[in-house]
Amino acid sequence: MARDATEAPDAGVDRTRSGAQAVERAMAILRCFEDGDDDLGVSEIAARAGLRVSTAHRIVRALCGEGFMDQDRRTDRYRLGRTLVLLGQRAASQLGLESARPVLERLATATGESAALGTRQGDEIVVVLVTSSSQRLRFDHEQGGRIGLHASAMGKAILAHSTHHLDRAVPAEMELGRFTDHTVVDRDQLLVELATIRERGYAVNDQGRFDGVVGVAAPLIGRDGMARAAIGVQGPTSRLTGGELTSAADEVRKAAEELAGLPILDRL
Repeated sequence: MARDATEAPDAGVDRTRSGAQAVERAMAILRCFEDGDDDLGVSEIAARAGLRVSTAHRIVRALCGEGFMDQDRRTDRYRLGRTLVLLGQRAASQLGLESARPVLERLATATGESAALGTRQGDEIVVVLVTSSSQRLRFDHEQGGRIGLHASAMGKAILAHSTHHLDRAVPAEMELGRFTDHTVVDRDQLLVELATIRERGYAVNDQGRFDGVVGVAAPLIGRDGMARAAIGVQGPTSRLTGGELTSAADEVRKAAEELAGLPILDRL
């Protein structure tokens, strides 16, 4: 019997179906929600995941059946499900993230800015813990959000301590996308900045990701001398400047040293 056209393999994908392929597709669908969307239609999911609508619909229904996703019956749109909440809470507990929260809270109080803890995943920094500033005008990273390493103070702090040979910190294949006019997209310029970061112990991202926002971060150095995570603060250019910036950098470095002494570092 001929295969129905609506069930044809996705363009550019090996026709040999496998368990690994199914898992990769399911992960691609779940990652469609990383940018903060509360819900998405199946056509939007398919487009973002690079799948045919029929394929996306089949996988989404399977994920709904296991509680990884849920459907709003009023709109027919899909959202993340309760099973992910439970697994996320379990993972956070295993990583010991709550042990780091008091450090972030003290950092936010000392600097007056929102604090965040991030870990490296590929060429991005993933925000794993956030504490908000008490200021009316503040800039919070979204927990679970992803930022290009080159456009983040936390990312730069990690890059500067990612290898013993600094010239290898930014591979030629690393994509240096531009987000603002201030984003460093030249590899040689970025390497010069990383050398400065390594020397002074903290990184500054001056409007490299968002106009009007400055980030300051320090790496969490492991026993091998390398960094896989970083802690930082971010706030408006009107506040994080001059002496305030230097003071915030000192507080961030102290927080990084405190976190580096916790078991959490070996789990990130």
